[in-house]
Amino acid sequence: MAIITISRGTFDGGKAVAEALAKHMEYPCVSREMLVKRTSETFDIPEDELMDSILQPSEPVGLNAVHNINTVKYLRATILELGHENNMVYHGFGGQLLLQDIPQLLRVRVVAGMEHQEHAMNNQGISREPSMDHIEEMDQKRAQCAPTVWSVELNDPATFDLVINLDRIAIQGAVEIIAKTLEQEAFQEKETDRQTFEDELIMARVWAALTHNKPTRSVPLQLKSCNGNITIIGDVRSHKMMGAVMGIAEQVQGVKSVTNTLALGSNRL
Repeated sequence: MAIITISRGTFDGGKAVAEALAKHMEYPCVSREMLVKRTSETFDIPEDELMDSILQPSEPVGLNAVHNINTVKYLRATILELGHENNMVYHGFGGQLLLQDIPQLLRVRVVAGMEHQEHAMNNQGISREPSMDHIEEMDQKRAQCAPTVWSVELNDPATFDLVINLDRIAIQGAVEIIAKTLEQEAFQEKETDRQTFEDELIMARVWAALTHNKPTRSVPLQLKSCNGNITIIGDVRSHKMMGAVMGIAEQVQGVKSVTNTLALGSNRL
């Protein structure tokens, strides 16, 4: 199993690289737009609301920050479902962060200069002005959301395995580099990797279910999963809330058991 994320800006060629790579590898290709649409359908959240929370910068604390974090829980659950049965190429916002902790994830950043972006716009009949200003504004908004949600910069080189400059490397060359990188031992599936993926998917499902239920949405929790056995850690205000958290988790697909280590109020030692 292999999942490749192609992080891209607007008109920088990342979409073309992702589509060419998916065709070359015979993998499904998933875009940010497809991910948002599927998440909207699954959780009955308007697409524009999801996009606003992705693109709307917020302070580290406050309602907007909480809303952005909740949106990420929905998006992560959806993208893991999409990658569950198949290899996948994903291109769009923050894929390398949405899929962090997934084994064999190859994280690619595609960059290109203004000349490349202008050429791409010309091919689509889009005039340079005011398009370049709009592109810069949109890319800055995406980048400003990442520190709030993930505590890292969206385009931090340390969050990628490869950075490919399309001003120097053609799209087909980029495809060949990525495909060759997948042959490295670090990206070969190991015996325990499938179960690790399954546990991450199950935890994502639980997070999404708890977030989708308004009373449990803001309960401070930690989740752990081992072979589908979930442990819930945190503090709740009442036995009723504890029962709600446990009841939701127990009904999630793939959960075999739920261990309750929740404390009431500040009773945790």
